[in-house]
Amino acid sequence: MLPPEILTLQHWFASIITRPIDSDSRMMPISPSGRQMSDEAKEYIAPNSKLASDQRIEIYNQQYWWRLLTILQHHFPTLTRLFGYNDFNTTFGFPFLKAPSRNWSIGNLGEDLPNWIEHNYSAKDKPLVLAAAEVDWAYNKLFVAAQPIAVKASVDLLTKKLSLQKHVQLFCYPFDVLTFRKELLKESVDYWTDADFPILLKERSYCFILWRDRQNQLIFKEIEEGQWTLLNLISDGLTIEEASEFLEKRGGRPYEEALSSFQDWIPVWIQEQFLKEKTTC
Repeated sequence: MLPPEILTLQHWFASIITRPIDSDSRMMPISPSGRQMSDEAKEYIAPNSKLASDQRIEIYNQQYWWRLLTILQHHFPTLTRLFGYNDFNTTFGFPFLKAPSRNWSIGNLGEDLPNWIEHNYSAKDKPLVLAAAEVDWAYNKLFVAAQPIAVKASVDLLTKKLSLQKHVQLFCYPFDVLTFRKELLKESVDYWTDADFPILLKERSYCFILWRDRQNQLIFKEIEEGQWTLLNLISDGLTIEEASEFLEKRGGRPYEEALSSFQDWIPVWIQEQFLKEKTTC
């Protein structure tokens, strides 16, 4: 059983290092108990020949936040370039990381950030910011996603229950965020502090499919709205046959695109392993 004094030390240590650092990366001078950190730290940590007790715990406080913020910036490179390091940390990093997390894994740090942005960010650029976060996280998720056995061409393919593979994701936005992201990532975060951002095309709807290929490279491709709609319907549980019938009843441009290109889409879906048989469990 853990000695009470060790448990007390652990609780105090965690309460100090998880408190946000300030804009100069300094520890808060007042402890959660309301005392000066320079006094309270002496009761838990011995000084050494170069550092006082509060200076020693400050190092751990800094490293805790620098590590988490760096990972978050790495997971969301588009957002980090849009805002710069400091504004990213202030607008997203600290507020998001202070909120309760449902996941203990560093690899999944930021999984809930798009949802957090949806509910907590309200500036006029929210549509682009949210889209950037969604696409950034998809790149992280798809890179490590499992890749079960893909569906093969067969006579009953049209009537099988199918779903998208986990290493495949669909997007459709009123702007070309994926090409915009690609151009942003060609330069460093600091470069965009003074440079003009790339042009963000927004004349129409832009539908994309993002996937990890057999060489484990992440690739995106713009697709027709009809193909995007059909794949979404399949992912929602319809068979290819049922999804095609739904499109026919709805009509419009997606149906016209499917009518003219459907036979070209199927071989690509099979070759690129976009689909798998839907499991019942």
